[in-house]
Amino acid sequence: MNGMIVLNKPSGISSAAAVARVKRMLGEKTVGHMGTLDPMAEGVLAIGVGKATRLFDYLCGKDKTYVAKFKFGSETDTLDALGTVTATTTDIPSIDAVSNAMQSLVGRIEQVPPAYSAKHIDGKRAYALARGGAPVEPKPVTVEIYGAELVCQPRMDEAVFKIDCSSGTYIRSICRDVGRMCGSLATLTFLRRTRSGSFRIEDSVTLDDLEAIKGEAVRPAETVIDLPRYDVPPEHESDLKNGRRIGFDAEGRFKIYCLGKFYGIGAAADGALKIITYLVDGD
Repeated sequence: MNGMIVLNKPSGISSAAAVARVKRMLGEKTVGHMGTLDPMAEGVLAIGVGKATRLFDYLCGKDKTYVAKFKFGSETDTLDALGTVTATTTDIPSIDAVSNAMQSLVGRIEQVPPAYSAKHIDGKRAYALARGGAPVEPKPVTVEIYGAELVCQPRMDEAVFKIDCSSGTYIRSICRDVGRMCGSLATLTFLRRTRSGSFRIEDSVTLDDLEAIKGEAVRPAETVIDLPRYDVPPEHESDLKNGRRIGFDAEGRFKIYCLGKFYGIGAAADGALKIITYLVDGD
């Protein structure tokens, strides 16, 4: 089996646990996710099966869309509802103040990741250091928020936003920063990823769906690669299979086909083309 699954990960399990369940359901050993979701979060989790796991570098790092609920009045150590409350306040900002703070973050910003995150600090994961009681001070990283739309205000102390952002953006940090900018404190209490690159929630399957349809949920790898197509002449099929270069008068990366069969991703430069990510199923 070789391809991609767009999983609607449920809240309450880690991305690694979701991958383990997919492995069991499909009976496949080579399965991996491409873009972690926190345990509290739900929504789009792109999962590669078989040789499609080699697409990690192509499919990670894509823009994301989230729906997030901020609750004002407290802050936790993890910055979400699964953490331990570390501070509280009775200062609840107006929805106008919250919206203005959120809009001020739109654009390229320097963001401090949460202490409980997968960022590396001195060779160790930040969350491992934080759990061990060590002081954790992640370095700021540059991220971009493309847009933020106020969806609703369920209660006076809550605000729900739709946020479009670059890969690597922590919505928990946005929530923290908005709360503090308003002279308050805030905790993320709900998070759904509705888009990761070209993968969308409306095209996803749940774990229950996957249990029922198994391999029918696996999309061909070639359908998720946004590159131009090039059909290699049949006489060069053995060159493709053996990793040899082929004369080529263009440059860039391409989806490579030969005799109607998808071979993978090729890179062309200096008058030659070569497969760099081999994706032939069964080979």
